[in-house]
Amino acid sequence: MAKKKQRKPTAGGPAQGPRRGLRRSIRHQAFEDWDDAAEGSFIDRQPPRIMLRMLPLREALALLAREVRLHRDAGETEVVVVHGKGSNSPGGVPVLKPEVHRWCDDHPDLVAGRREAPRRWGGAGALVLTLNDGN
Repeated sequence: MAKKKQRKPTAGGPAQGPRRGLRRSIRHQAFEDWDDAAEGSFIDRQPPRIMLRMLPLREALALLAREVRLHRDAGETEVVVVHGKGSNSPGGVPVLKPEVHRWCDDHPDLVAGRREAPRRWGGAGALVLTLNDGN
């Protein structure tokens, strides 16, 4: 029976480099490096979050109004509102999502704009609200 060849240690110590099964693509490594570099940077900072998921409609809208006012008065420029996708609603029809959108449109004194949140902040189940200043 033939012996397997052993890797020869380099001058710096034991054999370096990925072993079989541990190889990663260049793209994956670049993504990991980017992720580590972005940590703590402007890109990674999430605005304050308002959680409305699983709340009854009236309670959710009251909480939304109160929290948006508090964050605006505190000087925040953006907040993330997590309303959920509505896939667990009766009939699979969202209840909170359209009402939150309507509430934002009805309160231009508080909300300057809205957009869908990035995937890592909630994606289709969340909104990023840009708040008007308190003046």
